[in-house]
Amino acid sequence: MASLPVYVIDDDPAVLRSIEFLLSSLGHDCQCFAASQSFLAVVDSLTPGCILTDLRMPEMNGFELVQALSSRSVHWPAVLITSENGSETMAKATAAGFKAYLRKPFTADELSSTLDRCLSSFGAERR
Repeated sequence: MASLPVYVIDDDPAVLRSIEFLLSSLGHDCQCFAASQSFLAVVDSLTPGCILTDLRMPEMNGFELVQALSSRSVHWPAVLITSENGSETMAKATAAGFKAYLRKPFTADELSSTLDRCLSSFGAERR
């Protein structure tokens, strides 16, 4: 389901370029942000979609971003991407409201199936 946009938030320019390339090749419309604050500054003007955010970023991490969105009543599906491995991080992500979790490095197939699942469920919830 590529009709809803994907918003990528990551402080690493190489990761942003790589994910943007992957998403474009998979047919997803995406917009990239180098910081959580940049995304929050424009989120009210964006079309609802899926959020793909890194866990570790300066100033505001992925958990804090989802919390800030929730306080604004923005409840779009969010996918946490991280190099951390462990059930504690996965449990925290689920408790924070993330719909999915991707461990870096991930494949195009993993990204595609995760986003399709999130976007499909979001589409069903919006009906």
